[in-house]
Amino acid sequence: MTTAAGPDQQPVSRSLHGLLTAQFCGAFNDNAWKLMVALLAIRQATAGMAPGPELETVAQTQTAKAFIIFTLPLVLLSLIGGTLADRVSKRTVIITIKVVEILLMAAGTVALWINPAGGMLPLIVLCGMGVHSALFSPSKYGILPELIPHERLAAGNGLLELWTFSAILLGTAAGGFLLQLAGDRTWLAPLALTILSVIGLVTAFSIPPVVPARTEGGVGATLRIAWEAIRTERMLRMAIPMEICFWTIASLFMQNVIVYAKAVLQLSDAQSGLPLTVLSVGIGIGAILVGRISRNRVEYGLIPLGAIGVFLALFLLGILKPLLMGTFFLLGALGISSAFIFVSLNAILQWKSPPDRRGAVISVSNTCVFTGILLGSLAGGSLANAGLSTTGIFLTTAGMTVIGTLWALWILPDTAIRLMLVILTNTLYRLRIVGQHHVPQTGGALLVPNHVSFIDGFLLISS
Repeated sequence: MTTAAGPDQQPVSRSLHGLLTAQFCGAFNDNAWKLMVALLAIRQATAGMAPGPELETVAQTQTAKAFIIFTLPLVLLSLIGGTLADRVSKRTVIITIKVVEILLMAAGTVALWINPAGGMLPLIVLCGMGVHSALFSPSKYGILPELIPHERLAAGNGLLELWTFSAILLGTAAGGFLLQLAGDRTWLAPLALTILSVIGLVTAFSIPPVVPARTEGGVGATLRIAWEAIRTERMLRMAIPMEICFWTIASLFMQNVIVYAKAVLQLSDAQSGLPLTVLSVGIGIGAILVGRISRNRVEYGLIPLGAIGVFLALFLLGILKPLLMGTFFLLGALGISSAFIFVSLNAILQWKSPPDRRGAVISVSNTCVFTGILLGSLAGGSLANAGLSTTGIFLTTAGMTVIGTLWALWILPDTAIRLMLVILTNTLYRLRIVGQHHVPQTGGALLVPNHVSFIDGFLLISS
């Protein structure tokens, strides 16, 4: 299979390889550097403190600060990223941003060479990485439908998320490990990330050229045309507010996991990334499962199944207060469940966005997603300062999941029917149901053998 995006028609596998590798390197560096900055801040702020509520609060505050500094540019600049994705060839945007990534990682190396303990300069570089990600994201997701056919879109998204969260997995694990391995010469840790950035740039050149989606209009036009597309498409109208719900909670529990690892499990810097690594393993497994279960259609019936899993994992983390292995098991389940939600959402956004406005819609979606992430980071620090422990925060997120699930099922009850079809065809019987050819390949109106038509729509639950 080939893509006509470029003059030489390159194989899809080759074009995806370049995109996946470039994305892997960027996501790896984002998460490794973010964890390094957070650990250095926690190390400085908690020096000499004994384990207890005070240490948890201080650690949560420092982690929240790092997350907010990284996330704020994503909220403010995603619309600019969407404009670039539509007005400029997405391949050109990707390659340019990879050059910026090299410069940022080199700046991080210099920052820790000047002050091995951290300080303000690493936070500035972290903010720059947030800018880099805001400009990169609409192009990386927007180019995917231009490289692969629609029937492979869900599987392609699963593959992209697998590589992304493999990078998060390894980057999170490597952040603390590299920092501890570097010892007093902390600048060696970001030096390794700089080398990886160079690899990402080289592989990005194998992405085939694609033409710009439109030739005029700036950020204002991007917002206007995105709103027009969202307003006229019911699934997009439902998707974006639901994304805010999910990522607010996801940001809150992911940030809480870092603090839980340091303050409760009392892991070293080298081991502190392991809980998030296990979470990322679960997300990678979930991404693969979404691709296999969805087969040749965008299957939004997986979203409520993921929501149930997220609630159970968070509730058990808060109630049981498990030791290391129990925590790993529940975090793995949490990752799988989360992937069922957001991989399906990404596929829906790409599928339902008009081709000439896909970058604009994704950039508006990203702005909403990153707003949710920012709210989650702010909530983490606020809840900790209000006296909630890390286990209390897990229980709070579980309660928010229940509220979001009930709200979403009330808005779009047909998603539960899609879920039942998924269970029947993929889990319980593994048989082809009578009349399965009536189930839409792309998730339109759901037709069953007696020709009863259900509402066209989908469900995102605030995990």
